[in-house]
Amino acid sequence: MPASLHDSKQRRPTLYDVASVAGVSHQTVSRYIKGGSALRPATAERVAKALAELHYTPNLAARALRSGEPDKIFVVVPEHSIHVPPKMISGAKAAAQAHGYRVETVILDRHPEAADSQFRRLLSGGDVAGVLSFAPSPRSVSDPLVSQPPLVVAGDDDDVLPARGTLADGSPIGAIVRHLASLGHSDFFHVAGPYDWTAARRRAAAYSEAIIEVGVTSHGIESGDWTLGSGYAAGKRIAALEQVTAVVAANDQMAIGVIRALHDSGFKVPEDISVVGWDDMEESSFLVPSLSTVRMDQAAVGARSMMGLIRQTRNPPKAPLAAALDTQIIRRESIAPARKRRPKRHGT
Repeated sequence: MPASLHDSKQRRPTLYDVASVAGVSHQTVSRYIKGGSALRPATAERVAKALAELHYTPNLAARALRSGEPDKIFVVVPEHSIHVPPKMISGAKAAAQAHGYRVETVILDRHPEAADSQFRRLLSGGDVAGVLSFAPSPRSVSDPLVSQPPLVVAGDDDDVLPARGTLADGSPIGAIVRHLASLGHSDFFHVAGPYDWTAARRRAAAYSEAIIEVGVTSHGIESGDWTLGSGYAAGKRIAALEQVTAVVAANDQMAIGVIRALHDSGFKVPEDISVVGWDDMEESSFLVPSLSTVRMDQAAVGARSMMGLIRQTRNPPKAPLAAALDTQIIRRESIAPARKRRPKRHGT
């Protein structure tokens, strides 16, 4: 590996640097950047990750010289951008820049009418090649006949047959339910994300399917809004349900809120109730107790989402770039074998 590979102050990374990190030839990197679809999915993923890691940026002026071809892509994130992991955003931006596009990040207004206006303004720009949104778009601009240039909502293209390791893949939730059941848990609760998000719908569906498959009992599904506060509100209601010993949350933020609510209600995690999240936020491993969660290759998922958009800007839609198949369930201190009977609450 070149001595100055990660030293952006000395020089900009080259195709050869990217090739070295990805373990491929520079010709392979070049083919990826040119949008070639002949690369194996695993090879394409390694190149995408290397591009993101090195923050490789090609000469964008070369693309701008192409007659009349727009070269700007907007990446839309929700106002509370913590709902979309930074690595996912950086992976998307790196994929776009590697293919010669300029990228601008836009924070979406929380109010529906204002968000609708934002999307319409973004889609009306003359130099706009496309818009990739990590938040649900208003229905008024989601119609492909209206959305010119193309608008892609990350994960929506996977809603019917989601591939493993993608935003729409809820299968790890099923694995979590099965693991907790193996620890003796038979009474569950799911804190879901907002149902206008594809990821939230798929995770809730996977939870319900696993409950039936394993033969355990669900005492409810409550939809939150990805935030600590909504997790806390759900946790307060869970504390009133004497049977529940296992909580599966759709993201780490809501799981943290649940744990705090249980603590304030006199219950201990995991002694009384086990809690699992999703995202593997950096702080999740530093909590007390440390949070069990789902870890995804976020940069690769972001790159895959961007490639779904790019392939619509240049050619008729093709099969989307496959994401890395290395989603992992991280088992930490917030889960333990179930007690035979959950105490009502400590100190009462």
